[in-house]
Amino acid sequence: MKIIIISRPDFFPGEGNAINRLFQDGMVNLHLRKPECSREDLCELIKSIDPDYHSRLSLHQHHDLAAEFGIKGLHFPEKQREATGEEIWRDLVAKGYRLSTSIHDLAELERLSDAFSYTFFGPVFDSISKAGYKGVLDEDFVLAKNRNAPKVIALGGINASNIQKIQGMNFDGAALLGAVWQENQSLKSIESIKSIDPIDSFNLGTGGLSPRQLIGAELRQQFPAAIETSPEQFIAKGQSPKKSIAGGFSRRITRDGRLQFVSNENGEISHVQSILLALEAGCKWIQLRVKGRPEDEVLELAEKAKFLCDSFDAKLIINDFPHVAKSVNAYGLHLGLDDMPLREARKIVGEEMILGGTANTLQHVIQRIEEGADYVGLGPYRFTTTKQNLSPILGLEGYQRILHELSLRKCYIPIIAIGGIRQEDIAGLKAAGLYGVAMSSALINSENTKKTIQNIQQILC
Repeated sequence: MKIIIISRPDFFPGEGNAINRLFQDGMVNLHLRKPECSREDLCELIKSIDPDYHSRLSLHQHHDLAAEFGIKGLHFPEKQREATGEEIWRDLVAKGYRLSTSIHDLAELERLSDAFSYTFFGPVFDSISKAGYKGVLDEDFVLAKNRNAPKVIALGGINASNIQKIQGMNFDGAALLGAVWQENQSLKSIESIKSIDPIDSFNLGTGGLSPRQLIGAELRQQFPAAIETSPEQFIAKGQSPKKSIAGGFSRRITRDGRLQFVSNENGEISHVQSILLALEAGCKWIQLRVKGRPEDEVLELAEKAKFLCDSFDAKLIINDFPHVAKSVNAYGLHLGLDDMPLREARKIVGEEMILGGTANTLQHVIQRIEEGADYVGLGPYRFTTTKQNLSPILGLEGYQRILHELSLRKCYIPIIAIGGIRQEDIAGLKAAGLYGVAMSSALINSENTKKTIQNIQQILC
């Protein structure tokens, strides 16, 4: 569940330092909302915020400052949204901006453009920061999911005592204001924010620290400049999926799954480090593939991987371990030909989780379709050192032949090319009809991983 913090509407001494402290202690996103403020005053506040955090700010006013400071978030209040239009929003999204807006009537949700990543809705409960601003929802309210609508972030009166209700109401996240900032305009102790994470209250025999805190501490020690923990991490494993549609669940491979990173470990880098490298470079679909280790060790790695993926708004797929995938509430599970049958795994992970399977032949692909797979990893394309007991090499002609046979049989499923794929192979694979590619060493061993991933994503679009 995504947690967003909104600034106080007025300025106060030391606000920049207070914001920096929030980021240092785990805040992921901050909305700078200063109604009626001057451009100069807002500019001075942004200058007092560490530039490392600028990309995680969202501006409610003076959007022109975004380009000047490298700010990626732009919020359009209702009136401003109505005064602009689709062409402007699409242009901003194309330039890499993250758009959000606000609504006060859920009926507006169906009319919102999908250019917006999320929308605030409220007040859900009686406002903390605005006296007399009453909540509009009943206690038993549950938000109906619309897969075409932006995510909905609950706003108004949310604090440590009621935040779990937000999850039960099916909201995608919560926005905090009054629960963070005191009336005397100073920042509350960061402990007041951490207390919003329900799992932190359980002593699990680890000195009072929750898994989230332990993992965050370990990752911060390894990558102090790269890891930003968020209060929402590890809230209630097994929460309701966000893929529901009328009549059931839509288990699907999304567009960001066209480029999949498969974790790798060697003498120089660990699985977790390789995942972090891929995430920092912009990869949004991560597969944790650990072989030859007991399940408890894989679970520990999976918790760290889930933590990282959530921090970067990426999807985590677990290879080979269905119970681990279920435990960490992964987005998906991938199984090899020699692993547990897909139907048996489906009984463990449930109908919500996306399920992928490896294939090497036409018969394997058809088998995976019959088993109910959501996508197929077909390969290997060429020889690769990252996988033992390698199946026969397919090459481009092998893919073309299998895809042709599938089309004759009217068998359609997203197919991901795997095994020794390099950047120069991708255009040909796409032309052959492949949905996407899964890569490992070719990404983390490239001279500029970020540029490589950006180039590949552009080819696959």
